[in-house]
This record gives sequence, structure tokens and C-alpha cells, in this order.
Amino acid sequence: MTTGLEIGNRELQHVERSVQERATLLSATHPSLRFQDVTPQELETLAGSIAVFLARQGSLVFQEATPGRWMALVVVGEVDVLKLDRSGGHRLVTTIGPGEFLGELGFLDGHRQSATAVASTDTLLLVLTRAAFDRLLEETPALVVKLLPDPIRLLVLRLRGIDAIG
Repeated sequence: MTTGLEIGNRELQHVERSVQERATLLSATHPSLRFQDVTPQELETLAGSIAVFLARQGSLVFQEATPGRWMALVVVGEVDVLKLDRSGGHRLVTTIGPGEFLGELGFLDGHRQSATAVASTDTLLLVLTRAAFDRLLEETPALVVKLLPDPIRLLVLRLRGIDAIG
């Protein structure tokens, strides 16, 4: 079972949900995600690899420069993504809402988080750790191949938006 400590954040509260409930949360996400392209068995396999966390309004979801050991899909709520500016203050880069990924850059490239994320409302997150992802990749590579295009596509769009700001 994944805990707040395992993902490096005690501010996030683990919410116990059955595999079936997690599969339902996944399938109810934003229509732009391609979870409808996976079979019910694949969806259940994925759901068995994720954990549900609650970030209360104002909670630090992750801090810039911390290891990117997990990524999340926002189910309900919103998370503000903040970047340190030259004066040492935080500037709002974007707000992540339901059906959007969070923390995918640090997760995918294996480096540190490039920004700070703070829950702007009570937020429900589906979290996939690097260890769970590696197990999925080893045990069900075809499922991972089906799922990777969405976070990569969204990441590219987000990076292009950040480049336009900077």
C-alpha cells in the first residue's frame, strides 16, 4: 500500500479505496485521456497499481527540486503550479484540474520536480509511483504503451506554454 511517507509527502492523506473504486475513478476522468482504449482487465491492472490521496486546500503537493518519484491524475479539485522567480517569490504558472496530470515531468525524466504544486481546493489525486510504474512496465508493457502517449502529449503542450511565458 502506498502511503504519504512513501511518496515523500506527509501532507497528503491516503484514502482507502478498493481496486474497483479506483478503476471507476480512472474511467470517469477527462474524455481526452484514452482510458476508454484499455480493456476492463487492463483498467483493473492499472487501478491495482495506483493509490488515492487527498490534498486539502493549501496543502503542499510537492516542492520544486524534490525528487520526481510519482505522478498524479487530478480527479476532483485544482492544484496551482508555481515557479520560483528571480526575486525568490513564487509565480503562478498554471492551474491543474480534473483529468490533468501533475508531476509528470519529474516522473518521466527521473529528475527533480521543476515547480512547486499547492492544492488550491480540496483535491483528490490518483497517484502512480515510479516503483509501481516499473512493475507495470515489466509485467504489462502493452498497457504502458497504451497509456504513455497522454501524459507525454500533455507534458509537451505544458512545456510549450511555459516556454511562451519565459
